[in-house]
Amino acid sequence: MSTTPTVALSVLLASAAAAAVSFASRPSVAPAPAESSAELQQEVTALRAVVADLKAQIEAVRTAPAVATSSGDPQRAAAMPTDEQLIAAVDAALKRRDAAKGKADATAAPSGFDIDRDFGPLVGTSYWNNTDAWKKAFAAGKLKDVLARFEAAAKAAPNDPKAHMDLANAYLAALQLDPGDYSRSRLADQELDRVLGIDSTHWEARFTKAVSYTFWPDFLGKKKEAISHFETLVKQQDAMPAEDYQAQTYLYLGNLLEQSDPARAKEMWQKGARRHPNNAELRAKAGG
Repeated sequence: MSTTPTVALSVLLASAAAAAVSFASRPSVAPAPAESSAELQQEVTALRAVVADLKAQIEAVRTAPAVATSSGDPQRAAAMPTDEQLIAAVDAALKRRDAAKGKADATAAPSGFDIDRDFGPLVGTSYWNNTDAWKKAFAAGKLKDVLARFEAAAKAAPNDPKAHMDLANAYLAALQLDPGDYSRSRLADQELDRVLGIDSTHWEARFTKAVSYTFWPDFLGKKKEAISHFETLVKQQDAMPAEDYQAQTYLYLGNLLEQSDPARAKEMWQKGARRHPNNAELRAKAGG
């Protein structure tokens, strides 16, 4: 049986994961306004439902019995799509869907986005802490121009972690606005690697990468890499002043370890609770 449906669904799932990370990975900026937190949580909940559905589809494809095709039945064989046709069909469907969505957004929210005037406010931001500005660029059809500027800035500063983190966040914002272009998931991951290659202690880049891997299906083995990245963050945080956002490292790591090693999971939550005594979620996980 062809593995293409599994691969295609895995790519889509990775895209959804990368989009979700744009909400979870902004430690260095002020939190979202209180009035928008419920809406953001609803979107994350909806995304998790999509991820669960995709996981189920992947598992169904993996476990489905192979369909026997008789070599004496050329008409049936000719009807079976090739791998290239399947990939092209998925890509075309996504582009049609998101082109329609883009037209609807542009109609609903006409924009006067000017690349020279409005690019600056996008620098150093993510989709989730500057949603209106990113939507404005997208509605005006300037998303590719915005990405091109971030790409040029990163190319001009190959050793500047901020420039590459900005580009990674730009790819994630673009993915949130235009989910059909799932290649941006891979590009964002590459930029996160570049940031960590420049500065292995860059908290935001490692946390973003680790969180994204928690959304991948188990059979791809990314959760082990996520655990490794979170463990590295724990060690690095021990040498850093405690900041509220760092509590998320212990929460995520404990959650990942809970099924395979519950004792160690609780140890991580307790360690986090000692370091962040005001974090109610860590206190509850730690048992007190």
